[in-house]
Amino acid sequence: MPVRPARRPSVWIGAILALILLVGFCLPRAIAASPLNELEVRGLMQSSWSQYKSTFIQADGRVIDYNGNISTSEGQAYAMLRAFWMRDKATFDATYRWAKDNLQIPRGDHLFSWKWGQKADKTWGALDTTSATDADQDIALALLLAAKIWNEPQYQSEALPILNEIWDRLTLNAPLGRVLLPGDWPQKGRTYQINPSYFAPYAYRVFAEVDDNHDWTLLIDSSYEIMSRAVTQTESGLMPDWVEISLDNDSIQLYNDPLDARSDFGYEAIRVYWRVGLDALMNPLEKRATQLLKTKNMLPRYWKIRKDLPISITWDGIVRHPDLKSGAIYGAVFPGLYLQDERLGEELLQKKIVPNLKPGGQWNTKNDYYAQNWLWCGLGLYNIYLDPPRFSRGSAVGRLTRLFSLAPTEVY
Repeated sequence: MPVRPARRPSVWIGAILALILLVGFCLPRAIAASPLNELEVRGLMQSSWSQYKSTFIQADGRVIDYNGNISTSEGQAYAMLRAFWMRDKATFDATYRWAKDNLQIPRGDHLFSWKWGQKADKTWGALDTTSATDADQDIALALLLAAKIWNEPQYQSEALPILNEIWDRLTLNAPLGRVLLPGDWPQKGRTYQINPSYFAPYAYRVFAEVDDNHDWTLLIDSSYEIMSRAVTQTESGLMPDWVEISLDNDSIQLYNDPLDARSDFGYEAIRVYWRVGLDALMNPLEKRATQLLKTKNMLPRYWKIRKDLPISITWDGIVRHPDLKSGAIYGAVFPGLYLQDERLGEELLQKKIVPNLKPGGQWNTKNDYYAQNWLWCGLGLYNIYLDPPRFSRGSAVGRLTRLFSLAPTEVY
């Protein structure tokens, strides 16, 4: 029987070295691109929600913004939507009841005072009774979703008067169409300030199904028209916090004075990317949403160079406050970055969103309730990206209820 010649050691050594080089080349890339699975994401969302409730929500349902020890209609609205997402009916009812008793009823109508806290005379109450439209429509949306999932028609009965007042008092006929106003505070002259981050096309689709008295699709169209035109006017490619529209023509103007930060991309505008990202998930055929999210802007390149994102950028692309940081931006703009470049989105998730979540469930942003909310919401949309539903039909409220759920087997 012939004897098989032994392999030369150099061959074995060469093969082993080649394998080591191959693994060494591939492993870091695999780790960097390794996504969280759905169970892990849901676990993080649940622990964060529990921590948020214990830190920011009182037993009576008041949501506290520790920056001034105030409460806002925005904070109550965020809590209601998150409670619905977590199917936490007790917290949903408590936060809505507090908003109703302290922000809505004292106004004498169906909108909500935007700011509540301690007054100069040491009593507690509304510090500013004007409304903030984003919160009013978020509260109405939360009530409509809750009416469906918990089979409580009273929620919808209380949402409809809010919708009537939003339409009658917080929208305006302009050359651009029916436009959403930022609040019921008076505006002077023939130009109006508009906040694009208040636009919520997914909500208007739900409103249109339950309210036969108003054409909410007009707001969908004007919202996308204003957002798409506003972003093309900035050299940064990013949405401005505020723009002006005219009642005399269909123009959209930025605030170009370099000392005027209203047209910066900042705390307001970051929310546009999350809201439009949600509408894109709810309506895969909505090309205006995907086009807006994929509009070329400076954030991807900035991230690749700095591994960070600035919270305040002028319309012409200058970082106004380099030392100003907020975790809110990572969660809010995540959908836009993820749709432009999934690997970049994953990197943002793994370097800024997940690592900054403490073991107890609170993000490392001290008592910044705004950042806590938007980091959580960014994680929520990532959970949907992991297993996006394929909507071919179904009501808007049913589709949005399906997206706002951690239970994929839930029946709608």
